[in-house]
Amino acid sequence: MQKLKNETKISAIFMGTRSGDLPKHVVLNECQMTDHDWPQFMRISPLLKWSYSQIWSFIRDNHVLYCSLYDRGYTSVGSTRNTTPNPLLKFVARNGETYYMPAFMLTNEDKERNGRT
Repeated sequence: MQKLKNETKISAIFMGTRSGDLPKHVVLNECQMTDHDWPQFMRISPLLKWSYSQIWSFIRDNHVLYCSLYDRGYTSVGSTRNTTPNPLLKFVARNGETYYMPAFMLTNEDKERNGRT
């Protein structure tokens, strides 16, 4: 980040963070400077107050490309060690095979991270 700051005229960066992504004690504003121990940029977080369903509506309505894991039942993607498909999206087909519905079908937004350990 410091190299970016030193070698460009960039003064602001866009973030994809939602408030639900943050620990409860962290409070961010939609526009605020980076923390004091980081190179100084204006952080712009236009999605900060968007809900899980609003994100998915925007993605689907605007045909935004996204990671294919979300089509296989993942609702929150971390590392390979702590991420599995969300069990709330699991279903068993008539042939007995187990499948997962896509992430946008999750109805309880509070359970978005149920596939993370």
